[in-house]
Amino acid sequence: MREIKSKEFTADVRERIVVADALRGFALMGLFIVHMVEYFELYWYKPEPGWIHNLIFFIFGGKAYGLFALLFGLSFFIILDNYRQRGVDFRGRFLWRITLLLVFGYLHSLLYAGDILQLLALCGILLVLCYRLPVWAISGLCLFFLLQVPQILIIFYHSVFPSEAYEQPAFWELMGNNFRMFAHGSLPELIHYNAFNGQKGKWAFFIETGRLWNIIGLMFCGYLLGRFAFFEKVHKKSVLLIIASAAALLFFILKFTATPFAALFSQKMAAWAANELFNYYLNSCVIVVELMLFVIFFQTHLGGKILSAFAPAGKMTLSFYIAQSVIFVPLYYGFGLAWYDSLGQAWSLLLGILCWLVQMFIAMWYVQHRRYGPLEWVWRKLTFIGFQSGK
Repeated sequence: MREIKSKEFTADVRERIVVADALRGFALMGLFIVHMVEYFELYWYKPEPGWIHNLIFFIFGGKAYGLFALLFGLSFFIILDNYRQRGVDFRGRFLWRITLLLVFGYLHSLLYAGDILQLLALCGILLVLCYRLPVWAISGLCLFFLLQVPQILIIFYHSVFPSEAYEQPAFWELMGNNFRMFAHGSLPELIHYNAFNGQKGKWAFFIETGRLWNIIGLMFCGYLLGRFAFFEKVHKKSVLLIIASAAALLFFILKFTATPFAALFSQKMAAWAANELFNYYLNSCVIVVELMLFVIFFQTHLGGKILSAFAPAGKMTLSFYIAQSVIFVPLYYGFGLAWYDSLGQAWSLLLGILCWLVQMFIAMWYVQHRRYGPLEWVWRKLTFIGFQSGK
């Protein structure tokens, strides 16, 4: 522990956990690569099925954001626990902090409607409400959401109360409207559209596919990992490998179970939702495998050196996440260069890799001169306005 002093507050904090920063940087890379080959969502306007899409989405699609959610839960625990040890209840201030994140996310979504900051911020309210619950209760909530119990209830609702007017997800039409605006709208039209209408498809997608429940479950999982100091300990590689192997085995079992399970439901919406249910089960298995392998490799001498290179970017995820949209949305969208219609996935992947390397070098240089990224600094300053840690 070490002490940081400023005009606004004094707080005993943990040393930064390098492996967590590195994992956050890795997740940011995965999300960026997905966005690039997805043309910041315009891939779905004119899909190009192929090995690049399949490979990137298998490794990072639905997994990178999941790691972000897990690490959000971890950061929540660390921040509140630091102040708890000093006798300070930080929950109210953390609610203000995630309110600021919600504002950042909404402003970001005016340009890129696929923003996830709003989702993280709103789901973070549950973390604050449940902070004082015992481990067994948090574990129960974690399983409740990771097992997608709300989605299971929705599936059976569609089966028992079928509706001819609701035989396909509502987000299909809503997102179709979004894609047409992204592809053909001017910048003022895009911003005006995203202010309200552009948000509908995203939230319908989060709810109908079950991503909302998945995010909440992974946040609680990250909270538990923080509570058990998972990232602060050195683990036996054999134990981590056993966990990764078990998750991989479960993946293949679920993979072969998904289709027969969905076939049990005759109602179209129920069958579709059942298939999505298993997709998130599969994603969770891959997240566990990636997490375990990442920690195993990080604990080796060579792996620690290689993966630590992601840590600087992991300290600047908010700045980079928003900057990526500011730079690349105008390149891919219709109001700019409309690359969605001409660049192709191979060139987008190559460009994404090169631009990520540039971001890593920028981050390495930046953290040598500044403690926080530009937006991280603004977020922190606004968080602690009027805050006295001794109160």
